[in-house]
Amino acid sequence: MSFQVFIRTEKSLHQLASEIGTLLSLPPSKRQPARDTLYYQFEMLGMLVLIHYLEEEDRAPEVFSYPYVFTLQLTFTEHNLDTDDLEYRLQPYYARLLSFHLGVETAYHEKQRVNQRWRIRYHFCRKNPNWKGDILYGEPGWQPAVIEEQPSEWRNQLLPW
Repeated sequence: MSFQVFIRTEKSLHQLASEIGTLLSLPPSKRQPARDTLYYQFEMLGMLVLIHYLEEEDRAPEVFSYPYVFTLQLTFTEHNLDTDDLEYRLQPYYARLLSFHLGVETAYHEKQRVNQRWRIRYHFCRKNPNWKGDILYGEPGWQPAVIEEQPSEWRNQLLPW
């Protein structure tokens, strides 16, 4: 099981990886060169976190302006967990978490299976510049900490097999 959160920021890959590692209390990263790119890898308790630059030709049109990717892989090998359900719940959580705490724009995808095809659309998150932590939910003037923009239109994708 794995999922991706796409990140748009002016920060360097090194700074982004460092801030994510601190935010999530991850152990020290391994800086790994892969082909012509560089990525940061964190391993902890059956999870593998990768933070890397995604080449333009590998990006979907909806996230073309999001150069970095946060990938979380659960590396459990023998289990009876419904990892698809886990993925769909964690992906928006991490997108919102990174947007709020790091002040970056994030995107994540939602998939639906329709017959022999997948439908996919992207959701976009950013920190609310007008959010005030001293105004509690339900009080006058309360605003959400993270703004989720209108999702992209659904588009079809063929199954990979």
